[in-house]
Amino acid sequence: MPWDVAGGFTAGTQTAMIALEMIEAGRGDTVLVHAAAGSVGTAAVQLAVLRGATVLGTASETNQAYVRALGATPLVYGEGLRERIGAAAPGGIVAVLDGAGGEALDISLELVADRERILTLVDHGRAAELGVRLARADRSAARLAQLAARYAKGELRFPVRRTYPFADAADAHREIETGHGRGKVVLTPR
Repeated sequence: MPWDVAGGFTAGTQTAMIALEMIEAGRGDTVLVHAAAGSVGTAAVQLAVLRGATVLGTASETNQAYVRALGATPLVYGEGLRERIGAAAPGGIVAVLDGAGGEALDISLELVADRERILTLVDHGRAAELGVRLARADRSAARLAQLAARYAKGELRFPVRRTYPFADAADAHREIETGHGRGKVVLTPR
């Protein structure tokens, strides 16, 4: 694994795996991943597919082909999203991993009956009030080893969007705040 990939791998992949475990995404489920092109979303789509789920992934227009290549049915954010989800999953959605918050989370609440199967990574302030879950912080060396083995076998891709030297960390944060990238932004020593 290249160093830049290793620099972002544990956060993105372990968060995705923990979230999927918490919402019990598995074989036969139809799972919706909001922000499917981001680092956690990228990992979550692939891991959910490996677990036997059918995956729908929301992303910007420019990331639709990318989300499809990960194994999900891509859906564009914006007006009419709820209708697009319904058309893509006529049997319904049973679990949601929300990496977008706001309207995406509100739509998810309308689609999933069991709020224990909705987890938000971003709307922390509303989670308790809405009865949805937040990811636990229980990353482990054992989980990382499983994920690294999948990466080594080619079962799990983890793209790095861009690297920044530590001195340019503020620029890296500004890029992340745009919310429209594929993969992980990683800081490097130089």
